[in-house]
Parts: sequence; C-alpha cells; structure tokens
Amino acid sequence: MSGIFEKTLESIGSLLSPLGTNIALKNMLERCISARTKREEEWLIQDCLRLVKGKLCEPSTKPSTIIKCLAFSIFSELSGYKAEFAYIHAVKLAQYGSLAEKKMGYLACAFLLRECDSLSVLLVNTIFRDLTSKNMYVVAMALSASCHLVSPDQVTVLLPVLEEKLKHPSEYVRSKAVIVLHHFCRVSPQLCLQYANQVKVMVGDRDPGVVAHVLQFLIDVAEDLPGVVMDVMSALVQIQNQILDGKLPHEYTYKGLHAPWMQISIIRLLQYLQEPSMDIYMLIQKTLQNAMPQMQNYIGSAIVCECIATLVKHKAGDEMLASALLCVVDLMGSTSSNLRYEGLSLLEKVLEQYRLPLSPAQQDVVLSSLCHPDQAMKRRTLSLLCTMAEAHNVEIVCTQVADYVRDHCAHNPYIQHDLISRALALTDRFQNSQTHWHIAALIRLLPLAQDKQAKAIQRRIQLTLLAGSGNLEDIIVARSKVLHILAKYAESKTVSTSVIEVYVWCLSQFCGAKVDDGQQVLEKLVSLGCKVLRNQEPSNVSQGIQNLLISIIHSASHVAEKCGTTISSLEELLQEIMKSHLADAYLRHTCLELLASLPHISVIHRALQRSIRSEKQFDFTLSFVDKFVCESLAANAMPYQPKLLHIAVPVPEMTSLPSDSMTAPPDTVALPSTCPSPVSSGTSSIIDFPRSESFSSEDSKSWSLRSPQKEDILAKPLWSREGRTKNVDPFVYVGHKDQLAVVTSDSEMQHLASLLFNRQEPGAAGEETSQGDPLDELLNKDFQKLSVLKSERS
Repeated sequence: MSGIFEKTLESIGSLLSPLGTNIALKNMLERCISARTKREEEWLIQDCLRLVKGKLCEPSTKPSTIIKCLAFSIFSELSGYKAEFAYIHAVKLAQYGSLAEKKMGYLACAFLLRECDSLSVLLVNTIFRDLTSKNMYVVAMALSASCHLVSPDQVTVLLPVLEEKLKHPSEYVRSKAVIVLHHFCRVSPQLCLQYANQVKVMVGDRDPGVVAHVLQFLIDVAEDLPGVVMDVMSALVQIQNQILDGKLPHEYTYKGLHAPWMQISIIRLLQYLQEPSMDIYMLIQKTLQNAMPQMQNYIGSAIVCECIATLVKHKAGDEMLASALLCVVDLMGSTSSNLRYEGLSLLEKVLEQYRLPLSPAQQDVVLSSLCHPDQAMKRRTLSLLCTMAEAHNVEIVCTQVADYVRDHCAHNPYIQHDLISRALALTDRFQNSQTHWHIAALIRLLPLAQDKQAKAIQRRIQLTLLAGSGNLEDIIVARSKVLHILAKYAESKTVSTSVIEVYVWCLSQFCGAKVDDGQQVLEKLVSLGCKVLRNQEPSNVSQGIQNLLISIIHSASHVAEKCGTTISSLEELLQEIMKSHLADAYLRHTCLELLASLPHISVIHRALQRSIRSEKQFDFTLSFVDKFVCESLAANAMPYQPKLLHIAVPVPEMTSLPSDSMTAPPDTVALPSTCPSPVSSGTSSIIDFPRSESFSSEDSKSWSLRSPQKEDILAKPLWSREGRTKNVDPFVYVGHKDQLAVVTSDSEMQHLASLLFNRQEPGAAGEETSQGDPLDELLNKDFQKLSVLKSERS
C-alpha cells in the first residue's frame, strides 16, 4: 500500500513540476516564443533558466527530466542566452545513459559544446569507448558526435579505431566511418591523407550508399593525391555503366535519373585523367545523352554541366562537342533564370578553350541577360563578355564593366575587385597606341577601385604615359589630354585621392622645363595642398590624405629641381603641413627634406642639367648586369617577371626555360628625356608613390588570366640566352593584329549589339562610321557620373 501511495505522490509531483511532462516543456517554449518585446523574452527565458538550473541541481533528478532541461537549454542557447550550467549534465548523460539517453546527451553536447571547450576533452574518452562497443547504434552515435566535438589536435587519438570501422560488417557504420574520415581530412589533411588507400578500396563496396560517400571523399583528396583516383578509374567506369543501365536499387532514382549525385561525382573525378581514352569519351557522351531528356530539371542540367565541363577541360574533338554545344544553346534559351545562368557559365568555359562565333540568337540571349533585372545574371554576362572580348569590342566591354561597378558594386567590394581585375586584364591584352582607349579605360576604373587595386591602376597609367609606344607626337598629345582630363576631375567634390595623386604626378612629369612653366605648376600644387589641408577635420586622420600630401611634396620637389625655381608659398605650405594634425614622422621628415633643399635649388638644377648634357648618361637599362642575367638564364634560372610589366599569359607557361630562347620583361626603366628624373635627385621614384605597399599575388591575378585569343597577341622578345634584343622598345610588349572598330546605331540595343558582336545594323549598309577618340569622349563626360558617391560608399 505504501508503494502505491509513493508512486501516486510522485506522479502528482511530476504533473505540478514545470518540467515534469512534455506538455509543461511545450508551454514553456510557447511562452518564450510568444513574447512581444525583447525585454519580455529575456525576462521569460532567464526565469525559465532559473527553474531549469534548480531542477538540475536536485540530487534525484530523473533522466527524462534532465532530457527536458537540456532541450530547453538548447533552445535558450540558440536564442542567444547562455546556459553554461547545463554543459556538464549533457556530458554525463552521454557518458552513462541508456541508448536513448546517450543519443540525447550527444545531441546536447553537439549543440552546447565547442571543440575548444575543456569538457570536449572529457567527451573524447567517451567517444573512444563507444567506438569500441559491440552495439552498432552506439558506434554510429559516437561517429556522428566525433564530427562535431573532436578538435584537430585530438584526431590522432581516434584514427586507429576509425580505420577498423572502415571494415565493419554493417554498411551503416562503414558509411559513417567514411564520413568521419572525410571530415578529419578537411580539418587535418596532413594526418589523414595516409588513409586514402584504405578508402579507395571501398569503391567496390557492395552497398551503393557507402560508395556514394567514398566518391565524395575521393573528390576532396584528388587534388593532393591524383594517383589514388587513377588507381580506381576502371572501377569508376564500371559503376557509371551500372548506374546508366539502371542496376541500382529503386530508392536511388530521383527525377527519372538513376543516382544523379553519384553520376556527378564520377564525372568530376574523370576530370583528373591526364589523357582520357575513347572509352572515357564515349562514357561521358552516354551520360550526356541520358541526362538530356531531363535537362529542364535542375538535377539533369547539373549532370549536363559536369559532362560539358569535363569535355572542355580535356579538349575533346569537334564531334564530341557538337551535341554538348546544343545543350549549352538549350540552357541559354531556357525560361528559367537558373538554367540560363548555367548556360552562360558553360558558354564562358567553352570560349576559354575554343574560339567559336555566336549565332544571332545566342547574341540576343547574351544581350538580354546583360539587361536582366537579376544582378547575378548581369555579373555572369559581364564575365562572359570579358572572356569573349576581342579588339573590336574590348572598349565597350570595359565600359559596361565600369558602369556596372559604379552603379551596383558600391557595397560589395569582392565583386567590385573581381570585375575591375577582369577589366584591367583586358586593358593589358588589347592596348592600342593610336586610340589610347586603354588609358581612358584605366581612368574610368581608377575612381571605382580601392586600396591596393587603385595603386595598381595608378602605376599602369604612369607606365603607359611614360613608355607610350607609337608615334612620339601621338604620345605627347595623349599626355596632354590625360592631364586635361585629370585637371577637370580634380575639381570635383567627390573625387578620390587616387585620381588626385595621378594628377599631381602628371603635373610634375609632363610640365615644361621653363621657369614660368615651373612656377605655374608649383602654384597649382600649392593651391591643391592648401585645399586638402582646409577640408580636413581635426579629428579625422586619413592615410590616403597623408599619402596625397606626400605626393604633392615630392612632385613640387621634382618640378623645382627640373626648372630651377621656387615660390614663397611653397615654403609656407610646408610649414603649415608640419603644424597640422596630419603630420606624422614620415610626412614631417619629407617636409624638412624639401625645406632644406629649397635654398640650394638652383645649384641642384645646374648639376642635373650638367649631367644630362655630359656624354655619360644615366644607365637606366642596367646594362652592366647583362652578363649576369644571361648566365643565370643559361643555368635555367627563373626569369624576372615584374608585377606591373608583363604579358597576360597563363602562369604555367612561364615556369620553364625553352631550349632556344626565353623572353622576360626587363626591370622598370625610364625613357630618356630633357627633364631629370627624381631618382637622380634622391627624392622619390618617377613611378612609385610614397608609402605604396608591394603588390601581393592577389593584386596581380589579372595579369595571369588565360587569354583564349593567343594568336592575336604578338610578344616582342626582349631577353634571350644571347642577351638583350637590339633595337626593341623596352616598353612595347604586345602588338595587336586588329584595330578598334566602332559601329554607329540608332537603337540602344542595336548599338550595343553592333559594338559587341560587330553586327550590321538596319539602314547602316554602305555608311562609313567614324571612330571617336576615347580620351576626347572622356574629357567631355561629367565626372560625377563616372565615380561612386561618398554616400554610396559609406
């Protein structure tokens, strides 16, 4: 009788307890979720956490109650409220509970604990013990928990027992073991790649689910261990044939396709073959034909994309690509935006390897995608246009990229950097010494770029103006136009400091050598410096403004030394800069250096003029190291490749030295001129800006993009085993077969189509179009429409 009475009291107590039943837990969660304000939600959750903590501190709490307490603790943690008191109870439940309790304990630990927590170390011993259990469900739970709770430092503890589980009699445990080893390979590849040979044997596993996980593992290790993939290639071909023949269980069929994800994995692995045989091509062709009827489904189009990407990578013949290109056309013409996006991506991959003309219908799809309301579609189309750009349409492609970056990329620096890099690569590949369109494009891109990319554009403009190839009169005219453009843009209130820095540099480099010219330039520089100082707030110290002031000081020093004159306001400006809040140690030192040289500026000018008139000229070509360079090249040394002066070619093509000759761009040199270089006066370089950081590999990616139109680029050899090539302009690296041709049009879309695809417009037959000067067009444009407003950047 007493036992019945005790059970009755216990049941009544559980009903009255706030966490005694599932209904009570549900009511607590509903109360917290239905809170009307953040403050009410915080009060409710904190009040419930106090009840949970009190319940967990009771000595005789039942496991079922602990599970409910942990469930609410997980809810509070996901809501942003800490429940650290529950961590140890989750670990205890995983260590000593029954099968269901252990499952909840591992689940709670996965939600509440992190790999770096001290309690996770205690849990590793529990996982190791459960992995040696004879119960396959306990082993599976331990394997699942190890992906969330084992840190990279503790991977070595579980690897030996994990290797044993790869041979477990249960396919469920084997698949879990492959998943865990795959996870460990991602967090600690140096420790786990040695087990790849044990995993590759499992490609022949009798269970298709295990094989699917093995394929995912092989895709990740294929980059580091291509030999492992080569060893199982025959097995992959057999598996793919079995899938296409429908020999897998019915549960692996999705959207009318047999094991589509396994097919995608196998096709991706086929890309790692060095020289595919005809059987491989036929297998890809069979897979493509099998997936084409289901191409309107996303999974079918995914298989088609993988097949075409594999054929393009292996450079299959025209017959193989014929049906593949039909699929690309079908995807581009789809009404689904996602499928059209896939079609544009595939077309870009194809055009990277093959020069194929687009039909008028395909051109219309590209144009409509360029005007698509989806920004992702526009970006993909711009990337495609950059890939298919040629000499006749490269200017309009760069214009489209610049317009898109200006209008849509103010708040996305990553897309901005990528698109500007592609445009810079085009300006390197298709330079034109007659129209100088690339200079106009660089000026367009300069106010849109940021940080190191802006510095890269600045140096490209400087080097192009200094080393301009072609007629000397055309170069002088181009320099004058650029100076007028920058002078106009420098007057804008929204101009960036990078534009003003180039303007200051052009003023100092291309001004006349007369005294009057020098004084006028110095007055402009002083006026600009005073304007910069007046517009700065005392609480704002900008690195860009400091670099601009240093550029002004260096340019003023160069002009003063070149013309042998100075003005009184220059000294006043230097004193004002030294007293301003912007003056740091380097800026103050630069001002003191110029102040010390101003009293002796005429002596410095005469010394520089005497050295120019003397027979012994400055050797900017560094010819005294010719012998050393030739000997190093003969010894198979890597050729020097400046980050600012090299051709846009694939990187692998520059890694070895051919047997006959090898070309490499020389060091940055200066053209002989009547004005002395700042290098000779010890102030600064004619090319480098002060405090300009060295370019990283990320900034020079645009110089190494693949160029599909290799035959249109004529490299001028500069170096060989015999030495420097004679009578070659050291700055002329690339010549072009085609010239820029612009076709006029009435309609905006027809005009764009004529520029991009060289179409003949209606009513334009027999009419001759005139080609405008890109620099003149840029001079007539409003700078406000070419730059991103400060409000948008912020």
